[in-house]
Amino acid sequence: MRNSVSSLLHKEGKLFNAQSHFTWSEFSYYVFSLSKNNKTDEEKKIACSAAVELLILATDIIDDITDQDFANESSMLSKLTISEALTISNTLLMESFSLIINYSDACNLEKYKSMINNLRTAAFGQWKDLLFVISKHVPSEADYFALIDQKSVPLIRLVFEMSKLTNDTIRENIPRYIGYSGQLKNDARDILLESKSDLIHQKATLPLIKAIEFSQEKDQGWLLKQMNRLNSSENNTDLLNNIRCYITQTGAIDYCFILSKVYMNKATHLLRRSMDYNEEYVEQLIGILEGD
Repeated sequence: MRNSVSSLLHKEGKLFNAQSHFTWSEFSYYVFSLSKNNKTDEEKKIACSAAVELLILATDIIDDITDQDFANESSMLSKLTISEALTISNTLLMESFSLIINYSDACNLEKYKSMINNLRTAAFGQWKDLLFVISKHVPSEADYFALIDQKSVPLIRLVFEMSKLTNDTIRENIPRYIGYSGQLKNDARDILLESKSDLIHQKATLPLIKAIEFSQEKDQGWLLKQMNRLNSSENNTDLLNNIRCYITQTGAIDYCFILSKVYMNKATHLLRRSMDYNEEYVEQLIGILEGD
């Protein structure tokens, strides 16, 4: 199991991957170091950062199972059976809880309840995400952000609530803006990747929502008609290429990247504004958030 987990942590975006600009453990370490009044020793900060890395890896495994990304070489499932993947995910979750309980200074009862509530919210959001698809009803941009608030933002908020930060207003808004920015960027990138199955499964990401809105206004819903032709059991290569090209031409991808940058700017503005934060770690945190 250790060998399998180590292999997973070498994948794109993970701790041991040399090309990873952002990792959850590094992000967490900088958040835990933000407060000027934080006297937490290095061992505790590193242990809690590792806990977050393992926790996110556990959720990533479940994501890949639900998305059915079996053929994708970067997928968690490429060299594991479903049974192995589920067992590892469950074990990682328990290991992360153990590290948090044993090492987190912030883990009083109320903080621990808050952490669990964030995980519960994200789990319910993941269920909604399974059903958040393009059908006769096309979700709106507001629907999309409501889902991110439930699925993605709680994981960012969890990290901030494990820290000793005291400014509740900033601590509440920064995770929301970071979560919005990251999800927008991921969805804009993933919709163009052949290795991703978002289009095949008709997932209602914002690039697709905006492109469908454009199509309904400009060409009698051509895009939605093409989406209805997709079949997960057939070779859709040419059709998918045409759809991706169309989405790009509508400006929907650019819209999402620009909006991602707007939300990241809001987050960095709040980080730099607080006088209670350690300036060195603020800039390191912003560096990994903006540099990807």
